[in-house]
Amino acid sequence: MNKFFLMSCAALLAGCVGHYPQPALTAPHATLDAKWGNNNLMSGGFQAYWAYHDGHCQDTKNTGVLGRVSQSESEKNQFLVEPDRRIYLNALSSGTKQREATDPSLIQRSCMNISSFIPEAGATYQITHSAPKSGCYLEVVDIKTGKAPASLVIEPVTKECGL
Repeated sequence: MNKFFLMSCAALLAGCVGHYPQPALTAPHATLDAKWGNNNLMSGGFQAYWAYHDGHCQDTKNTGVLGRVSQSESEKNQFLVEPDRRIYLNALSSGTKQREATDPSLIQRSCMNISSFIPEAGATYQITHSAPKSGCYLEVVDIKTGKAPASLVIEPVTKECGL
């Protein structure tokens, strides 16, 4: 299952599904500023985001891959999204981690979260996906208020969305 999931993620980022069409800078938009989350994966692992307009991850011409998060090039971590329409944000962290002393030395770990909210035009939201020792979570914070958007909903991860 893990290998299938990782191959699916690689295929998504490689272009086998659509990319989310980010609005032009001159068009109304909201900005997602992705920050590298706390995790215990070796070399930080891999983090990426997808954006959909429904909770079943239906791939349409207006949905798909937003991009991966770069630890070294933070300017690549900003994504523009359509405002005033609910967006379902899928976050994935994946990589290798060391097991506890009694287990084999390395294991593959992947963790996904989905949250939805209605971004406001002109707003900037910091998004952070963290995968600490167990579990994972996606944090969405409105930079202006320092709080989660009032419309934020933590969504279940469904089979259609990768697990």
